[in-house]
Amino acid sequence: MDRQPIQFVRDLINSHALARCLHVVAELGVADALEDEPATAAQLAGRTGANADALNRILRLLAAHDVFALGPRGYAHTEASRLLRSDHPQSLRSFGRMIGMPVIWNAFTKLGDVARSGVPALEWAGLVEYFSRHPEEASLFNQAMVGKSGAIIPAVLDAYDFGRFATIADIGGGHGHLLRAILQRIPTASGVLFELPHVIADASGASTDRLRLAAGDFFTDPLPVADAYVLMEVIHDWADEKAIDILTAVRRVAPSHARVLLIESLVTESPGAHFSKTLDVLMLAITGGRERTASEFETLLSAAGLRVERVIPTRSQHSLVDAVVERRA
Repeated sequence: MDRQPIQFVRDLINSHALARCLHVVAELGVADALEDEPATAAQLAGRTGANADALNRILRLLAAHDVFALGPRGYAHTEASRLLRSDHPQSLRSFGRMIGMPVIWNAFTKLGDVARSGVPALEWAGLVEYFSRHPEEASLFNQAMVGKSGAIIPAVLDAYDFGRFATIADIGGGHGHLLRAILQRIPTASGVLFELPHVIADASGASTDRLRLAAGDFFTDPLPVADAYVLMEVIHDWADEKAIDILTAVRRVAPSHARVLLIESLVTESPGAHFSKTLDVLMLAITGGRERTASEFETLLSAAGLRVERVIPTRSQHSLVDAVVERRA
């Protein structure tokens, strides 16, 4: 540890300030307002409608952590700050805005209550219902899911051969960003995107002659029949009982030859830092879901009549859990 323990813990205690600065800068669109030439805080404030002094103090803190760089002519981009631009191929601007939305951030501030009760501040079903009543925030949420997948999807496509499947069903796949990428890579395949009706309505432009949209609820409506089922960051939204219900719904319609592919950030067995452990606490506070170890996924899938054949790491912080249908008695 480079810092003294008292400095290290103090910085962790105050780390929410840095996170909130990222949320605010993403919401204001500061990175979009900053082009290739440096700009002062006053210039950026004029372009974004912010207060110049307040924005300068926020950017000064971010620049101290290499998000933007401060020089004689003002603020300039770094590789990190460019990720907050809307036009970056791996843009995290929408993700930063989404995490900063009051419905998400306010729920996370109740983590103390969650620690005492074990009950999330806002369950996933409640969040889905909220988004159904707030379409603008729902749209931002879906943009955030697409944005943060910018690094995950290429890694998944490089790690797994989808070419063996004629029909691929993306269950709970948002606007179909993963499925569209798979179909672009595999021109012989067709796909079905299964999502809630209000999400499908927002994703209507994704429909093609090879990509069919299917509206429904995986707890109550039958899923499509396919050769492979992909669920990217779906199971982690739910506690075990509901997660097993989702996987059982897949198992119910899956042909005997089908594969079930879960794309998740697996919790490592080692005690070191990993993105999955941060994400797990977010799930604890907000959705009631959880991140899981490889062995926990084996137990979960087995309860639904599925068997893990292998876990495939990718060059992202996510892995592929590759499962098959257990033989019916």
